[in-house]
Amino acid sequence: MIARRLHWPPDARLMVRQLTGAWACGSVLMGTVAWGFLSAQVTAIPVATRLSQYAPCPGHGAACAYPSFFQLMPLARLAVPAVLALLFVALAVLARWTAGASWLTGDARARLLWVLLVMAGGLTGWSYAAVVTYAAGFGSTAQLILAYTAGGLPFALVAALLLRPWRVNVVAGVMCAGLVAAGFLTVAGHPAAQNVFMLYADYARSFFSGSSAFLYY
Repeated sequence: MIARRLHWPPDARLMVRQLTGAWACGSVLMGTVAWGFLSAQVTAIPVATRLSQYAPCPGHGAACAYPSFFQLMPLARLAVPAVLALLFVALAVLARWTAGASWLTGDARARLLWVLLVMAGGLTGWSYAAVVTYAAGFGSTAQLILAYTAGGLPFALVAALLLRPWRVNVVAGVMCAGLVAAGFLTVAGHPAAQNVFMLYADYARSFFSGSSAFLYY
């Protein structure tokens, strides 16, 4: 079943609610995830990773290995999937509340697909931004502020790509490309120039494997 066609201006408000809601959900919940990782961040034993060669550990100033899920305390490890589950539920409620804004919110199956796409795309963009901030040597305070204010932007942009008006899709696509390019140039312009996409791959391997060694103080 296809969602009903938009009529301006009432459905414009519906689109704004959907994008604002996606941004708010991503910022609040993923900001909390960022707070957990930054709180657990430690000074690392020197390891041969691209990021630790030049990115300071937030709050320490020493070389820092990649953040890893396995550096968290057991309770925090349980909290991360719980927050992600809460994000899934929040997006599902948002999809039902704003049904009609997107061509993927017409029925239950379409809304489920919308939630999965927004969540997957948002997490990809959020983690890309995290790699850029780590590689550029942002401090923990700056990272936390960005996480709680702009952390929902990737989720809102993916939701904008799925709105019915094609002009909004084009604008969202251009913004996505521009932000990816900005991240690439930010890292490439760092004194120790690196390819952000290679850093992203290393980050992902370390995050899920827990192979990096950490020294707790």
